[in-house]
Amino acid sequence: MATSTSQKFTLGYAALVGAGGVMGYLKAGSQMSLLAGGLSSLVLYYVYTELPVRPVFASSIGLGISASLLGVMGSRFKKSGKVFPAGAVSLVSLGMAGGYLHGILRSVN
Repeated sequence: MATSTSQKFTLGYAALVGAGGVMGYLKAGSQMSLLAGGLSSLVLYYVYTELPVRPVFASSIGLGISASLLGVMGSRFKKSGKVFPAGAVSLVSLGMAGGYLHGILRSVN
């Protein structure tokens, strides 16, 4: 079965979030970054695997993760003003949240 564009974006997003967690740990010793990035990445990988089978369910989980990351990293960006990593992750999370919402709406109608 061919990989859909939604799956490709989700896999890239999972890799970005996971790598961000590792970078946070390596640069600042933040175990919370490692845990949050790792868990988010694992859940996004699950979304990747479920998108072809249960698109509404998978997109709903993806929407929840991306909205959560948008909230957390958006708040950090607002406080720090640093474009990387907080601003970049916020922007990508906003795009992914929109993509998951679009997928839900398209599948339901």
